[in-house]
Amino acid sequence: MRIKVLWLVLLFSFLPASLVGAAAEVYFEMKDPLGDEHGYGSYCYPSNIAFQPYKGLFDITGFKVWSEKPGTIYFDTSFANITNPWMAPEGFIHQNIRILVDSIPERGQTELPKKGAYVGFSPKYGWDFCLKVVGWGNSQIIIDDNGNLKQHSLNAEKLADNRTVRASLPESLIGTPNRKWKYYVLVGSFDGFGEDFFRKVKKDHGEWVIGGGLDQTIEPQVLDILAYASGSHNQANQLKSFDLNTNKLATLYPVGHGFSGLNLLGWAGKLLGLVGMTGLGYSIYRLTGKRRKIFWFWVKQPK
Repeated sequence: MRIKVLWLVLLFSFLPASLVGAAAEVYFEMKDPLGDEHGYGSYCYPSNIAFQPYKGLFDITGFKVWSEKPGTIYFDTSFANITNPWMAPEGFIHQNIRILVDSIPERGQTELPKKGAYVGFSPKYGWDFCLKVVGWGNSQIIIDDNGNLKQHSLNAEKLADNRTVRASLPESLIGTPNRKWKYYVLVGSFDGFGEDFFRKVKKDHGEWVIGGGLDQTIEPQVLDILAYASGSHNQANQLKSFDLNTNKLATLYPVGHGFSGLNLLGWAGKLLGLVGMTGLGYSIYRLTGKRRKIFWFWVKQPK
């Protein structure tokens, strides 16, 4: 009986997904450090009650690009907390998110269509399409078509976990994600009257103003970015790379497969899978009373 159960486990492990139910395809996933929603280190929340609890609203905790149903790609950005005091129909309002993707090597844009965030992007990894994810029906995707920027509507919503903002795109519009794609993810505070909806950063915070800045026009209006916690391209180094003397904007660098930083979840999953298969094979070896052929290997009876 125990041998039959083990045979069934092996059988279903190798059946095509189409026979056992479509499986989700995760193209890229990364966690972001908790509690780093302070720009390059000193930004603080506006004082108005709408920003309670004054933490977590702009703290990116994770990012995931994946698909579950054919033809649709999901871009999920998770935060420590999401509130919706002005009842935006998407379920979120504070977060002003930009997701920029370098999907075609050796080309792309190094600036945003509107400054707003006051950041630039590495010339080596120019973005080919940008997801502008904001509330009140303002979300859109901007595609670089050989230097011409084309805009399309974009569906955005808060998920039931109350921590994740999802942008959904037709695969036919952007193509199928692959391991060469690179991602920029950044968030500022939504201001309906701000430049590209970004709330201003000033030296002193106020009821509707982010504090902790330098009162300089070119400093980033960004509270958090998706970045590795260590290394030369950590969040603080990227966001403070602006130059007041030359009016050079801060330069951001993307994340993706092949960059520095460990995807611990991915490696842990692979390791557990290997350990599980090894243990399963050993169990079959011990339980089998005679020589049996199981798929591609033989289980031999001990002499």
